[in-house]
Amino acid sequence: MENEDTSQNLSEILFKPKFHYNETSQISNSGAPLPPPPSARVLRLLDSDPRWYRPIHSYAWTVLGGNYKDIDLTLSRIAVSENERSRRECYDTVREYGPGNWIYEFNSTAQQRYLIARDLEEKGDMLHASHNYRMAARYFAIASYPNLRGDVLASDSYLQALRLYKKMFECDKTYGYLQVENLKTEEGTVTGFLHIPDKNKVNPCVIVCGSYEQSLTDFYKLYRDTLRPLGLAAFVVEMPGLGVSEKLSLSYDMSVVIDAALEHIKHISCIDSTKVALLGTRLGGTACLRSTILDPSRVRALTLIEPGVDSMFTRRSVLDQLPLCLRSLYANRLNMDAANWDTVVPQMQAFSLKKQGLLSFSGKHSVPTRVWLGGASFTSKEDLDLLQNTFKDFVAFVHDEDNYVDFMSQSLIDLRQFLKQTLELDNE
Repeated sequence: MENEDTSQNLSEILFKPKFHYNETSQISNSGAPLPPPPSARVLRLLDSDPRWYRPIHSYAWTVLGGNYKDIDLTLSRIAVSENERSRRECYDTVREYGPGNWIYEFNSTAQQRYLIARDLEEKGDMLHASHNYRMAARYFAIASYPNLRGDVLASDSYLQALRLYKKMFECDKTYGYLQVENLKTEEGTVTGFLHIPDKNKVNPCVIVCGSYEQSLTDFYKLYRDTLRPLGLAAFVVEMPGLGVSEKLSLSYDMSVVIDAALEHIKHISCIDSTKVALLGTRLGGTACLRSTILDPSRVRALTLIEPGVDSMFTRRSVLDQLPLCLRSLYANRLNMDAANWDTVVPQMQAFSLKKQGLLSFSGKHSVPTRVWLGGASFTSKEDLDLLQNTFKDFVAFVHDEDNYVDFMSQSLIDLRQFLKQTLELDNE
């Protein structure tokens, strides 16, 4: 690879299909038509646009470490392509791997950053090499989105994202160290990514679990800018059926990876397993909630972003608002077909923490809990009431839709103060 012609696109070298693979929008979906456009509220919530199969999270991808110009140019190449699409009405469904195909175009953008990083590393500029490896990892991860099992080319992209994410830390130790940890579960061994500020100290830890739309690379800036300055390690794990946890099955017991991580850190010398917080988003939040309720003694604090509690699993009116991409995403983990949505919906009820009998009206759980919600969220008022009745120390922060950027900034300040207090940190 070191002597390859850099004018040749690495995405073609690495990912040129030897066989025909289904285009992403055809996976876990035998041909369902696009559902009617959801309400304006849901369109805002999901960054959804009927012209795209995937919800487009350009702002979030930029805030989480991407370059807006890179992302915008890549989306533009996808949108203007005249190549055949699986769904003519959706830009990001170009059928063949090549110009205009989502995976191909984001792989190409990632490859450009990779080549820059490799050149900088060869010149000894490790700081800027690390930055470009990080950008390449971000774009390979976006190429794999929405991370469906059975999407072979997307899985290859995700493996490249993980490889370059590790390379980033190897080049620059400014922000600490990355250890790849093997977690044992009943279904087998999966991988977690432990970000450590200082190996010579015993670090309190936040176990982070995202939803199916997210990847490991989404949480780097949270670690770098918010957790690391507090002396906190970040142990990022993935939901069953996602990424490096792909071999696990999604079931009502979705907290299995969280539980494995909590057990695993007891044996890591530089981690203080008596000072642990959980942070989860959407279904990752559901997993964190479940783990905390079942064994609160292991957790000092619980932080959740738009967690799934009950409504998003049991209300048909909520589930029918999901665009086809997210319907496929959930059907995918259930080994079902989004084309048979009437069959999928009843299966979702098993994930409801209320249906599982884990929520109460006694307020007996003492783990301090904070929830952050967007102005439009699938976490309903009734869900918040259930959590309020379950936890003694519970606060929900709901932002004003018109001040989203300010809310994000304030949420990070609130998170920082909450973790300092609950984990008894003495950092300034």
